[in-house]
Amino acid sequence: MKNFETPIFEKINLDDISRNAEKFLKQEEIKIEDFTDLYGEENVKKDREYVEKREEEFAQESSPERKQAKRISTILEAVIHDQVELSDWFGPNAVTIKPSRFDDIKNGVDSIAEFQEPKKSASYFALAIDATLSADIKNKFDRIKEEIWRGELAKVKYFSSDYMNIRGELNKIPRVVIGTDFKTVKELGELWSEKNNKALEKHPIQFIILKEILFQCEAFKAYAKEVNQPEIAAIYERSQKIVQEIYDKKQSSMPEEESYDDVLSAIKGNLESFQNL
Repeated sequence: MKNFETPIFEKINLDDISRNAEKFLKQEEIKIEDFTDLYGEENVKKDREYVEKREEEFAQESSPERKQAKRISTILEAVIHDQVELSDWFGPNAVTIKPSRFDDIKNGVDSIAEFQEPKKSASYFALAIDATLSADIKNKFDRIKEEIWRGELAKVKYFSSDYMNIRGELNKIPRVVIGTDFKTVKELGELWSEKNNKALEKHPIQFIILKEILFQCEAFKAYAKEVNQPEIAAIYERSQKIVQEIYDKKQSSMPEEESYDDVLSAIKGNLESFQNL
């Protein structure tokens, strides 16, 4: 595993920023206790115990490097979850919903972007956020490939949306993986901790993220067609159109800067596996 103790983070207090990010995400996340009336006390208790057990396992298995990677991932996840909505990184109609810790661990869903378009049905993206290691990207893409092959997509057990009048399980969510490199995490973390929303609103990372999603939607759509999953293909095609519109509008109002991101390159490289059936 790559060593995360690099000079990049010498000038910022990574622990403080990650603690603030963790606190922010905890406040934002859906609480499974709020669904006791829907699922029953025993069911919710069982899921809470599952989370506690997995958290203990994570603590026992976690090396210093893994803990550092988790801190970096938490910072990135918090910034993206916050700025997608606050700075319109996914356009003015997107809001972010933080799933429960149960769905984070059990179903691998870090964040959900809900697109509230007038007179249109909402679209959902389950966003897996990483800081990120290429090995982790491969594992996540292997999971997506297996889900599409089975005719499945991401799901969450505990979900609530006033806009869609949904409360309970949400499934058939198109899953995508997004991330950036360590230098950008450092920059984003500093800006976020300083509450410099003006700089974050114009940050080029939003273009990189949208590109990552577009590449994935195209690859997943094509793969779904190849494995005879037309419903999945249609979901990713619709998602691709929504994101392309957002990307095009952003380019017209805020010219994209030339930027390179090795995570974007890693994502493109890993998507080649979807061409090999």
